[in-house]
Amino acid sequence: MIIEALSALKEPNGSDNRAIISYIEQRQEVPQSFRKQLCSRLKRLVAVEKLEKVQNRYKIRKDETFGTKTPSPKQKGMRLKHVTCDSVEEASVTAAYLIAEAENKSFVAAEAVKEAERVSKMAEDTDSLLQLAKEIFETCSQGEIMLMA
Repeated sequence: MIIEALSALKEPNGSDNRAIISYIEQRQEVPQSFRKQLCSRLKRLVAVEKLEKVQNRYKIRKDETFGTKTPSPKQKGMRLKHVTCDSVEEASVTAAYLIAEAENKSFVAAEAVKEAERVSKMAEDTDSLLQLAKEIFETCSQGEIMLMA
């Protein structure tokens, strides 16, 4: 996704974090922690010399020969049926893009599971409170006095 963003933005001096984030967010659903993940991935790509960082801007290293075609972001919910690659470099870019997309979806799914568990716990707590309220109502409607400590 990062390589695709930098290729598409085509800024001669490179693109800053905000431009890259904006480009990706416009094309894909991203998790809340995406900005932090992006920063660490940018650092890693600089460390393995895939990207060059100059004055807080990132650009693809000139000695890297990535394929001219990058996978276009697919619409949410669509399945990738067939990918053809003309070169090893293009295949590696495509594979990296698909892996990053799968990692993103896995993260979003894990967050959704956590949220579902949280909501389930809230529902259980609410049900317990409802039961307590019913018992108090029943006791009070019979004229009994309840002391609560």
